[in-house]
Formats: sequence, structure tokens, C-alpha cells
Amino acid sequence: MKIALTGTPGTGKTTIGKILRDRYGLKVVDINEVIRAHQYYAGWDEYRDCLIVDLEALRAHPFSEDLVLEGHLSHNLLVDRVIVLRTNPVALRRRLQQKAFSAKKINENVEAEILDVILVEALAQHGNAVYEVDSTGTLSESAQLVWEIIQGHWLERFVAGQCDWTAYLNDA
Repeated sequence: MKIALTGTPGTGKTTIGKILRDRYGLKVVDINEVIRAHQYYAGWDEYRDCLIVDLEALRAHPFSEDLVLEGHLSHNLLVDRVIVLRTNPVALRRRLQQKAFSAKKINENVEAEILDVILVEALAQHGNAVYEVDSTGTLSESAQLVWEIIQGHWLERFVAGQCDWTAYLNDA
């Protein structure tokens, strides 16, 4: 089974991916490394300060079965299940500041989280195979919840649409 572990930057994808690898022995692939290693990009976006990813080339990459594809674009790939990590905008802003993101990039990502951008994209592509985990708390606890979804346990607890950050719109 291929699982996409996605979410706005700063929601804990990489840390949770490492926990899944170390604690549960899962094969976790950082799709950003795949993008760079295989040059699946068309250039650099000066405004957003990031690579312009060639999604068609990335989709054509021969990923093996039984793995977790970790990265904020992983929901754009052909997968069996999508897990979207969500983080309270206040906590997300703090995490992105700790990563030394620019103010512009922090604001863009916090707004994207409030407006459910990645969740909406994932639902449009994968429908009821999308699950949501609030990763505002400890990432170790969030990794346990992700593991439960991967195992198919209590999926109804994680249906998409449970995290509503719209109350933070005026603070963004």
C-alpha cells in the first residue's frame, strides 16, 4: 500500500516520517529528495523561493509498493491512502519561525493551513481515502495516530474536515 503523508510545511511530516521509519520499520521516502535527485523540476520560483516541480515527471517515477511518500506534494501522486497533517495556525507560525522561514513565507503557509489548501487538493484527487491528523501536540503522539490510519484502525476518527482553523483568519 502506498500512503501519502502530506500537509502544509511545518506540520511535522519529516519528523513523523522518521518516527514511522524508526519505531515501526516503515519504508518512508522523502519526495523532495526524489525531486532533487532526479531533477523533477522546471526551475526556481523567485517569488515563493522554491523549486517549480514537474508533477508529471514526479508522477511517472517508479515508486515501489508498501511505502510512505512524505512531502507536501505527496497527495498529488497515485496512492492508496492520504494522511493530511494539520496544525493550529498559532503553533504552525511558531514552528516556521523556528525554521527561520521569511515572514512572507510564514504568512503564506499559515494562510494555506487556515484555508485547508492541501486538504481540499487531497480530497479533490482522492475522495474518501483522505484522513486528517491534528499534529499540533507532540509529534510522537501524532505519529501513533498516523500509524493507526496506516493499519486501518478507527478510520472514522480521522475523517477529513475535523480541523477548522477559520477562526484564525483575522490573525493571519
